[in-house]
Amino acid sequence: MRKLAAVAASAVLLTVGLQAPAWAADPATDFELSWLNAKLHLTWKDNGEQNIVLAEYDGQQEPVLFANLAAGEPNDIQGFSNLQPADKVRFILRTVAADGSSVDTLSPWFDTRGPAAPALQDANLLTNLSTTLKWTQGAVEDKTPGDPLDVPGNGTVKAVVDLPGTATKSYPFAAGTTTGTIPAQARPAAIKLIAVNEWTETADTKTVRLGTLGAGITVPASAAYGNRLGIKSTLDLFTSEGREERASSIKVELQARTKTTDAWKTYGRYTGNTTTAFDTGIASLGNRQYRLWVPARKVVSGNVIALTPASSTSAKSSKTLVKFLSKGFTPAHPARHANVDVWAKIQPAATVRGTLQVLLNNKWSNVFPVQFRNGSMLTHANVGNDRGHFLYRIALPATTINGLPLSPTTSSAFPITIG
Repeated sequence: MRKLAAVAASAVLLTVGLQAPAWAADPATDFELSWLNAKLHLTWKDNGEQNIVLAEYDGQQEPVLFANLAAGEPNDIQGFSNLQPADKVRFILRTVAADGSSVDTLSPWFDTRGPAAPALQDANLLTNLSTTLKWTQGAVEDKTPGDPLDVPGNGTVKAVVDLPGTATKSYPFAAGTTTGTIPAQARPAAIKLIAVNEWTETADTKTVRLGTLGAGITVPASAAYGNRLGIKSTLDLFTSEGREERASSIKVELQARTKTTDAWKTYGRYTGNTTTAFDTGIASLGNRQYRLWVPARKVVSGNVIALTPASSTSAKSSKTLVKFLSKGFTPAHPARHANVDVWAKIQPAATVRGTLQVLLNNKWSNVFPVQFRNGSMLTHANVGNDRGHFLYRIALPATTINGLPLSPTTSSAFPITIG
């Protein structure tokens, strides 16, 4: 292959109209254009003189230098040099002798247009985290049909993935296809479609961003039955490396299960954001494990399709305690040896057997069993001979309501004063 001489060294030879009074050199013959190993290939025959190759663009006044080859070098050029995209361009081959130049040898007109850019129509994330892409691609009008460098078709399309850090991956698709799938990628990553033909590449203006949407959750250790369990959740969204996105109206689900072998079920649906913790509370109806589930997300905005896979928090447990609605003695200030009623109401309206306990010498001691039926308890008792102020409480064992376990629960202390 010939070496390309410096442009400045032959600048005096580049003016098309500047020629010797007579044609001092024979013009080149068999000037051929073709493709060789995906490179532009020019060959011709001459007598070993210096040759200048110019590129003439239709509509431009002056051609430009493409190559300057010294005498004696092979008549062979491979490569694109400084060729520009154009609807019509041709080469001018001029042989130069010591006493003048030859008449110009002209190639046929040909085009150097790149492919039409692919236009991304849709992108979706599959459950295996691969990404499906759908696009359209138009054709570039051929202003030089049948030229020697024509290649059939509109070229091919490839997906180029910009991965975290500086790494990239490329996934070519078969010519003529308008759909493709790329395997799961490290995230966050950006995908662009690029059309490729024999001349150059043309990128789509749209980008697919594969992001991560992480979640956090705080769950109170316990709550009384029927009370709202004040669960708080957070979200973190990254669709570009090192840059957390500010986003709102993100759909999330609060899921729960009774034990680790149970399937997760959704009990609450909320919308969250990435800027503050938000409420995902639910009524405490039994001992359960909770997690925040974030469904797969797709957001189309301008020239960006952002895709994040489903994610969830780890499981957090919370206990449900029986709620004592009321409790006490009637009368609350009896005389010695008086009969009194011990009563209480609980939620849920369970039927459960508990124990009345009294505080003596800083120690709780059992007094007698008490029976709740449908959430109510009423027992008659005699206060005995002792005077004073006494504290009592009711202890309930673990129970099950509507298939959900409730933890053992002890009421707060309630008093009686015996005169």
